[in-house]
Amino acid sequence: MAVLTYKARIAWAQYLLSRPLFLAIGNGEASWDTQPQEVDYEATALTHEIGRKKITRSYFVNEDDDGEIDMPGGRRYSYSETSTRHIYLSCMFNYGEGVAEPIREVGVFIDTQVKSGLPATQSYFAPNEIQTPGTLILLEHLETADIFTPKRKGYYGTILTI
Repeated sequence: MAVLTYKARIAWAQYLLSRPLFLAIGNGEASWDTQPQEVDYEATALTHEIGRKKITRSYFVNEDDDGEIDMPGGRRYSYSETSTRHIYLSCMFNYGEGVAEPIREVGVFIDTQVKSGLPATQSYFAPNEIQTPGTLILLEHLETADIFTPKRKGYYGTILTI
């Protein structure tokens, strides 16, 4: 049986971090509030995308019981000076981005291309501002719907292990 070696996993992680990464947020389905939906391994898009944002922070990390990055389930990580097979991805949605929409799903896309003519400083994009969505590499359905408001920024962070 062939395996993907740890060095190969690190090489894939390095490749991913060299590409444009976007975090997309979506409504999902209201039924997910009472009946959690299984994540579809064949998914290529979110069920009902609200918008997407350029990933603002991406770091290599290591599993570390005393690490400063606390993830659900009690897992902890620390930042790594060297490349690893674990990547921490996060971004902050500003006031007014994704406002008043229930967020039940998030996804990370690689190689999204936005439409030309948009301001170079723009980092949040509505679905109609996306030229090419790219490839969905991570999909998560949230246990509880989240709602960003004009008075509350939204934050999302995850660990991608290859």
